[in-house]
Amino acid sequence: MAEQRRRELAASARLAVETERWFFLDCLLAAIGFVGWVAGTAAAAALGAREAGLTLALGTASTQTLALLAGAVVAWIVLPALAATLRLRSRVTNVSGNVESHYRFDAPGTLLWPPVVVLAVSLAAAIASPIAWPAYAVAFVAGAHLLARTGAFSYRVFSFSRPGLVHAASFLTFSVYATAGVVQLGAVAGAGAMVRDAMAVLGVPTALFGVVDLGPVSVPALLAAGAVTPAVLVGAYLVCQSLAAAYVRWSEPTVDRGSLRAGQRNPFGQVAASTAGGRATATSQTRSSTTDSGEERSVPVHIQTTRVYDPDDEVSDPAGIDTAHESPVGQRCRTCNATFSPGTEIRFCPNCGQRLDDG
Repeated sequence: MAEQRRRELAASARLAVETERWFFLDCLLAAIGFVGWVAGTAAAAALGAREAGLTLALGTASTQTLALLAGAVVAWIVLPALAATLRLRSRVTNVSGNVESHYRFDAPGTLLWPPVVVLAVSLAAAIASPIAWPAYAVAFVAGAHLLARTGAFSYRVFSFSRPGLVHAASFLTFSVYATAGVVQLGAVAGAGAMVRDAMAVLGVPTALFGVVDLGPVSVPALLAAGAVTPAVLVGAYLVCQSLAAAYVRWSEPTVDRGSLRAGQRNPFGQVAASTAGGRATATSQTRSSTTDSGEERSVPVHIQTTRVYDPDDEVSDPAGIDTAHESPVGQRCRTCNATFSPGTEIRFCPNCGQRLDDG
């Protein structure tokens, strides 16, 4: 068990380098796109106001001021946060709305350790380093990565599987990120006073623009809030999930495998498929399987394979898995590449639990 856990931790770390390169590219493009979007829309608004003979000065909470601020909040905070949340969700799930196969670890908690470690190290560096902005940048990326992994975790686990809560946490986190970005861009562009006036009209505490004393050191309040937001939200979800998991382990409910999403774990090893010989029960097997001809078929390292058997009757090939090259192929599992003979009525792959009809 310990050796398997070490393998999964190593596979979780490799996943970030080998498979999740899209995430880091998306972070770079998102930062560039956000700066361009804010600068472009601000310039367009200033030009339009000049042509219309209007002023963008923020005074009291007048109708014009509130309208300007509402437009800015929607354009610079809500829309970017929504776009980032939808993008993250689409990259964690496949075309059928199920978690991608490379996130289907036997122990889903191993998905969370790499971003947690990076986030903790970057926060410590931000506090200790005299030049903190690179550490905060890494912390923001690690926080977003933690949300991506937690989204996959929420699809994978059996207990308290609520991906919608993680998506809501992602939206809230990206809203904080966008707010911090607008404030920083305002300071760079020399519009810090206007940003403070806008926050005052909206009733946002001015303390967010200051620093927070953490013992002998002081940290920027808004950047620190953005860095810890994903950790706090993910931590709250994991506490609820752990409590729900403890109750489920205690109650051991009967689970219909057909009621689970493809890729969602069934911790009780319930029925994997209905076959001609009766009910087929899933049990643990090794990481690779061998065909009748002696050819070894490889399975992704973090996916637990199973053997299907019938306790009452001796049935030849009960799940209808066809591994001989000369046999006709009906269906193929997209995760472990097992093939099934035509006419076999099976919805879930008995090897890895992948749903065959929707991926």
